[in-house]
Order: sequence, then structure tokens, then C-alpha cells
Amino acid sequence: MQVLRTVNHARFGSRLGLALILAMLVWAGSTSFVRAAGYWTCSGGGWLAVGDPQHTMPQKLCGSRLEIPGTQLACENAGGKWGRAGLFPKPICRMPTHDGGRTCADIGECDGLCLAALTPAQRDLVIKRQKLPMQGKCTPHMPVFGCMALVKEGFVSGLQCRD
Repeated sequence: MQVLRTVNHARFGSRLGLALILAMLVWAGSTSFVRAAGYWTCSGGGWLAVGDPQHTMPQKLCGSRLEIPGTQLACENAGGKWGRAGLFPKPICRMPTHDGGRTCADIGECDGLCLAALTPAQRDLVIKRQKLPMQGKCTPHMPVFGCMALVKEGFVSGLQCRD
């Protein structure tokens, strides 16, 4: 009788141990401990890798900004398109970016914005305020309108809507 109790305790102990190990693995794999993809940051006039970026160094000059002209003549002379965009009643300038379509992991890497394309399931997670490690693509022009998943420091942590 004593031998059977010992065997049953051993089985219970090993099952409990396996359950604890499984719970720890699930917990460790939760989004709060997921590491971001590496990204590039502008520092001291040059690009500095943060983590291990899996994409090439940004093409734009470190610290540069895309200027969006405020008049039709200046817009067209700079290569932009003048007209209505988004919900604005007045025409504005939409400037092409030099790095549109390039892989990015932070908005600072792009002339425009770094946007991720989310699946419906990923969108639901972001709406529930979960951070998702992701890369994105640089926008082909600026400004951009609609609800967007901005990539910052290797994560999408929310949606931003611009109309």
C-alpha cells in the first residue's frame, strides 16, 4: 500500500512539474517579453544599429526631414502633386518619398512613415493595447491618411488615424 502511494505522488509531482514548465513557457512567450526587431536610430549625425536590424541601413540622410511645400507652384517644382487629399477641403501638396517601399522598423528610418500591414488578428491585438514586434514599409508619399499601424522601435503599439 505504501509503495502505491509513493508512485501516485511521483506521478502527481511530475504532472505538476510539467504543468508549471508549460505555464512558464507560455508566460515567457507573452507579448510583454517579446523582443523587438532591431532598428536604426539617428545618433551623432550617423545611423546606429539598435539590437540586430535585419534590414539595411536607411537611405535617407540621418536627421533629414521631408519638406512639404505649402503652395501649388512650390509643390509642383519640388516634384509633388497638388490637390485634395484625405478629408481636407482645400488642396495640399503630396510629396513622393525617396525610400517608399523600403523595409523599416522605426518611423525615423523613413522620409515618410514606417507602416505595418496588420492581419485582422494582429489588428485586434493592437486594439487591445498589445505591442507587436514587427517591421513595416516606408510610405511612398507624404502626408498619408487613414488609420495606420505605425512602427516605432521595432513594435506596433497602436493605431493612428489621420483624415
